[in-house]
Amino acid sequence: MTEATAEHIRRYVADGGDADLKRLVRVSEITAEAARRAFGRAGIREGWAAIDCGCGPLGGLAVLAEMVGPTGRVVGVDFSEHAIQRARSVVAALGLANVELAVGDLHHLDAAALGGQFDLAFTRCFLMHQADPVRTLRQIASLLRPGGWIVAHEPLPVPPPRSHPPLSALTAYWDIVHETMDLAGLPRGTVEGLDRAARAAGLEVTDATGFFTFMGPELGFEIHAATLAAVRERAVQSGIAAERVDAVAAELQAAKNGQYEWVSSPFFLDLALRKPAVA
Repeated sequence: MTEATAEHIRRYVADGGDADLKRLVRVSEITAEAARRAFGRAGIREGWAAIDCGCGPLGGLAVLAEMVGPTGRVVGVDFSEHAIQRARSVVAALGLANVELAVGDLHHLDAAALGGQFDLAFTRCFLMHQADPVRTLRQIASLLRPGGWIVAHEPLPVPPPRSHPPLSALTAYWDIVHETMDLAGLPRGTVEGLDRAARAAGLEVTDATGFFTFMGPELGFEIHAATLAAVRERAVQSGIAAERVDAVAAELQAAKNGQYEWVSSPFFLDLALRKPAVA
């Protein structure tokens, strides 16, 4: 992400508004360089068509729009109409003229409805929520041209986010997030098994690596506390004690003013997948 684009995003966040919107836009900003590197490894060029699957209010849209240039096309898809409404506001604020947005379940969309086949698809924190990742990956592949790419950035349950000095509340918070997913019926091991799922979907795994993103303590703890706040209602409805969630959230908030040097994101699996050039 160029400094100009990052500055636009910082200005938009500073305007205030919905707390979860701010959290997701901040996540997009701090993971932008990892996305840029991954798109570069896939050979992204000006004029490409790209799709962000489960884009939320920003996702990878800003980086994709910048890298495909004015002759390229970026489509963001999310099943949540509210998320797409928020994305429209962000896209307008950033002046991303080559970005289109669509509400819908990705599994029920085809390339023609989205304007044609894509050269690259991106997922971040999307496949981790899928009950059948093989089916989802096959569907994403159906939207790509032969030889097209999928870049997947999905957080592993282990290791959890970290800080220096260590803070046990980070592990406790990450445990609550994944316990909530378990209680919601999502299968265990989805992210850990994405390489196998990709092969079962008929895709080539061309690269598999991973990364932490490091932040200052005030921003890092704020993002993790906001993530916990975003899942609190579902966690409590699923049977996790509200007192447990709130105690961990309080520790994360208090840590912003503690003697910490840095905070990390969770560890993201970084996969580059390719659709066969010949069926």
